[in-house]
Amino acid sequence: MMNPISILLDAIARPRCIECDAPLYAGSGPLCTPCARRLPWWRVVDGCPRCGTPQETRSNDGCDLDERTFDGCAGCLTEGSALHHCRALVRYEGTIRRWIPGFKTARNLFGPAIAIRLAIDHLAIELADQVSRDTNARPDLVVSIPLHPRRHRWRGFNHADPIARRIAHGLARPWIPYALERIHDTRDQAQLVGRERRENVRGAFRATKRLRSAKRVWLVDDVLTTGSTLDAAGDALLEAGVLEVRALTLAATLPRGRATGQRSAYHPAPGNDRSHGSS
Repeated sequence: MMNPISILLDAIARPRCIECDAPLYAGSGPLCTPCARRLPWWRVVDGCPRCGTPQETRSNDGCDLDERTFDGCAGCLTEGSALHHCRALVRYEGTIRRWIPGFKTARNLFGPAIAIRLAIDHLAIELADQVSRDTNARPDLVVSIPLHPRRHRWRGFNHADPIARRIAHGLARPWIPYALERIHDTRDQAQLVGRERRENVRGAFRATKRLRSAKRVWLVDDVLTTGSTLDAAGDALLEAGVLEVRALTLAATLPRGRATGQRSAYHPAPGNDRSHGSS
């Protein structure tokens, strides 16, 4: 029979799921298996996170083409987007709508809650692992979308930095803080739509000397909504001599017109709140 003290210590020390509080086994990550399965993972049927263009997953002979899922989106490139590709890990639905705002807007002495930090870190690791499995391509540099200095002071940190740092570590590629700088204090993108978003961030970014000779850059942010912020940052990178810019985001909203009718029981529909986004 176990000593009561041992039982108490085991209950205190044993990790628990950050979503449902179920006990976890060592090395299982911060989520139990059922909660991990219920995350709204981005699917091939969801297409390009920026424009919704369906992604091809098989060649003419029926062989899987993992590389194809990381190719450039022809529709976005035709529109003149600076981004050669956008990849998102999950849809901005369900619990993701709580985790990401909880991470980026927490303003207290100790920053975001531990459970929220673990959740965001888990998503960043999953995104890096997914990219590693799907393509042999690697960037010269991983770059995060910067905040304007005023907003950075108000928030206390740039929420995209720890995400980019974790992804760069997972890919064994360099991440340099402040490779981009935000030179215009733009309005909050969440309050704007369509063309207003694009005009709001036009010319808002500039590459710094820290960029050096990177030719292929992967640009990281938390959420992609219309791609306006990522496009503007990509323009700055291309103007600095970068040849290819690919965007990686933890989450993305389903492009308009595709936001209903394609969910399983595990993927609840999003609400109307759009207070998350800048991209």
